[in-house]
Amino acid sequence: MKIKTIRLILIFATALPITACEDMISEVDVPESDPKIVVYSVISPQDEFITVKVYKSRALYSLTPQHSWEESFPVIPDATVRISNGVDWLQLPYNAETRSYRISSVNMPVQASQTYYLDIKAPGGYAAEANCTVPAGIPPDIEITATEYVENYGEQSAMVSFRFKDIPGNGHFYRVLPGTYFSDEYYGDNFFSETGLSRGESVFSDKNREGAFFNFRTSEIYNGNNPDNRLLIWSSVTDEDYYNYHHSVMSFQGDNPFSEPSPVFTNIDGGLGIFAAVNGRLQEFSLNQQ
Repeated sequence: MKIKTIRLILIFATALPITACEDMISEVDVPESDPKIVVYSVISPQDEFITVKVYKSRALYSLTPQHSWEESFPVIPDATVRISNGVDWLQLPYNAETRSYRISSVNMPVQASQTYYLDIKAPGGYAAEANCTVPAGIPPDIEITATEYVENYGEQSAMVSFRFKDIPGNGHFYRVLPGTYFSDEYYGDNFFSETGLSRGESVFSDKNREGAFFNFRTSEIYNGNNPDNRLLIWSSVTDEDYYNYHHSVMSFQGDNPFSEPSPVFTNIDGGLGIFAAVNGRLQEFSLNQQ
């Protein structure tokens, strides 16, 4: 994003008359930067596993490889990753299939209001640590307020409006993800497929909206005339670091070429990324037209 912004500035600069310039700068010394350890982990009482992804960042001004996002950042498979509930420490083994470090939450249950600590060490002198506290509450029941059905070429789709009320108290942060089941014939299983929102924010806080209703509408959901098609809505209370991280990522990935580069939030001491916690619930609703 920064390189793109610099190129645009140079393009506009060449269109201006240069009357006072006597020397052209042809080479600029760019300070070198070493890669850093990058961590991504979000824990939840509702998750079956505690998962930690550990990468190595690309050096500043380096070329972007033509690969998928995960392949463009080298995974560190030989790190020592430990998690603690403040009493016991457990080491997470590396899982080559998921390219992450993970253990079953049975080994260390994630509990509301509990603080957890993460410690990572990797070859090359890399060391990082972080902590997070699991939110105490979960969002209340979601209320479906309207469903709009659309017919296109004999196929039906739906847009669902819904809302829920802020839980009592101040300083709450939320995440909302609507979606449907996606059936994968190869794996023979159903997966959550996010639909997105056409109204409302996916990550938000109750600042200046304490006790209010939060209103949303899904993007168009292809129903395929499937009598069993259902809308799933994952809603969760998040910690503040989760909110700050995802808001900064959304700002960094904005599509405005004239926007200023913005730093991505991190709570990783000795590295980059996020170690955060959410506490949520999954609710299901029928998409059948009554």
